[in-house]
Amino acid sequence: MPSVVTANRLTDGIVVYLATDGSWTEDIARARLANTEEEAKALEAEAAEAVKARRVVAVYPMEVALHDGCSRPTFSA
Repeated sequence: MPSVVTANRLTDGIVVYLATDGSWTEDIARARLANTEEEAKALEAEAAEAVKARRVVAVYPMEVALHDGCSRPTFSA
């Protein structure tokens, strides 16, 4: 299942996603997808650099489902 990397922006606590251009976005549809474990680890490593730079906190990967080409969070019960 594809995943994205999510975090909280340090300045205001808003949930953000690592975007395709390397920035952080509030729009999950703009999040960079990882389709393999290797890709997910690469995204997490990039996000770790943003933590060191104090742009985000609480980074973690999140599984998503694709609906009409857009990422949507999946929720486990």
